Amino acid sequence: MKSNNIQTTRLPRQFAWMAVMAVALVMASCYEDKGNYDYTELEKVSIDTTDVGMQTQYAIMRFDTLELSPRVFFQGQEVIDESQAPLDYLWTIFSATTGVGANGVIDTLGFERHLRAPITRTGGNYYVQLVVKNRNDGVRQFFRVPVSVSEVFDGGWMVFYERADQPGYSDVALIYNPWTKLNVNYNRQYINLYETTNGELLQGHPIRCLDIAVSLASGNNYVGLCTDYTLVGVSENGIEKALDFNDFFHQAPSTMKPTWYGEHGSGVMSGQSSEVLINDNHIYTNTYSFSATEGRSTRFGVPKFDDGIGQLAAWNAEVPQTLYYGIVVYDQTYHCFRYAGYNSVQLEQFAPQDLSVAAFDINNTGMTLVMADWGKGTSQGVGLRPYDYIIMEKEGQRFLALTNFSSSNPADPNIGIGLYPMQGLCPDINNATTMASSHVGNFIYYGAGQTLYNFAYDSTLPASVAWTAPSPDETITCVRIMKYYHGTIYGYGMVPRSDNLVHIATWNEKTQRGHLYQYLINPASGILDTTKSYDYDIPGKVKDMAWKFSMQ
Repeated sequence: MKSNNIQTTRLPRQFAWMAVMAVALVMASCYEDKGNYDYTELEKVSIDTTDVGMQTQYAIMRFDTLELSPRVFFQGQEVIDESQAPLDYLWTIFSATTGVGANGVIDTLGFERHLRAPITRTGGNYYVQLVVKNRNDGVRQFFRVPVSVSEVFDGGWMVFYERADQPGYSDVALIYNPWTKLNVNYNRQYINLYETTNGELLQGHPIRCLDIAVSLASGNNYVGLCTDYTLVGVSENGIEKALDFNDFFHQAPSTMKPTWYGEHGSGVMSGQSSEVLINDNHIYTNTYSFSATEGRSTRFGVPKFDDGIGQLAAWNAEVPQTLYYGIVVYDQTYHCFRYAGYNSVQLEQFAPQDLSVAAFDINNTGMTLVMADWGKGTSQGVGLRPYDYIIMEKEGQRFLALTNFSSSNPADPNIGIGLYPMQGLCPDINNATTMASSHVGNFIYYGAGQTLYNFAYDSTLPASVAWTAPSPDETITCVRIMKYYHGTIYGYGMVPRSDNLVHIATWNEKTQRGHLYQYLINPASGILDTTKSYDYDIPGKVKDMAWKFSMQ
């Protein structure tokens, strides 16, 4: 059998690859391109800011309204009717500062070509940006303008209220007009500042708002906002939360249940004034030093030793002579005032009172404290030494009690200097829910229902009607006279319209709206001048009001 031997030849590897590439090139040259290369021109969108009165940059005050209206063109035609063009608009604001610590939050301002929006961001430098998107192809055009925002919260009148739209939560408003802030000619109102600034609600019903002046330097103080749930501290210039409840203490108590927040001392003597908190029926004080430059660096310490004390009233004597007292409080259970010495942790009893000269016994009043305010005392000006004016109740009868913790000491036998029966002289006094004492006149205001009464306590005359709310559905919830506890700030005329301005807050249960009325008054008599007033809608039920300190 004959066999056929077939011999094959193997090409080197590099020649094999060359052959493959040659075949590929031949095949590619034979490929017929059948693709569609008809290009569609993009629909042209442009933003034009010429001849529309727009600036290259803006400097505004916080909460001012920014209005921008650039011209937008679609396919060469100006867009007048936005519904006729397939365009979407988005206005945003974001920080112009980048890097570590920068605020990266982007807030939406609007969805129309014309922007008209309040700028709520805190003081700083920002960009406001418009993005115009073509819905047909998704292409976007951008416009951006720098905006510098300045704070305005360096003074004014604070209004602390329970939110009508969020029952059980509190918020704060600020009022600026020529009566509440020195050297201004504008009238502005800012509401819901806590939520707007901090992006959260303040839980609890309002108890007290207070700006304690620790430093004369703007921005070194904070405002305390106390509710029946918590206490927070916010920056005085921006209302930004700076302190949570625990931050007020060296060691925070296990139970968070505030009933009172206040001040002790006139602020004049450095290191002799205290911040005061009654929490879960325990008293805490924070002694601080008044400074021209430095802010507060101290905190609440241990509670005062209160063995045998009963239920404490929501009150403390705020402007006493602090060389003798570190705190003065009232025991509702045992109907007595108690004090702790300066830097002492022990609550003590006052010396026996001489009832041949004292109007009542502060160690055994037999009465319940209803409400109080400090007012006219032994002197005015920098040496602020007011008395405490306290509406008290016994067996359904109400009395106005005057105490002198300003120029007395714990051994004095005559601290209860006045007791005035109110029943029969003061209409509707048992329904009174708020009061304010004059610092220069011998009168107090009290609010009951829709009526504000003026009681000249040493005249033996009946209380007179000082003011009536415009609507019978309005109930007075808070009344305050313009004054401030700090002797130096008060005495040197830094408080605008000091003693001759009254603030009256009302609540309408039917409409669920609050209101604030402001009137100038005769500081000696309390008679209102109703020829001019400022009034404001408040989105809640006002519990407290106070002047916000400003070094002007």
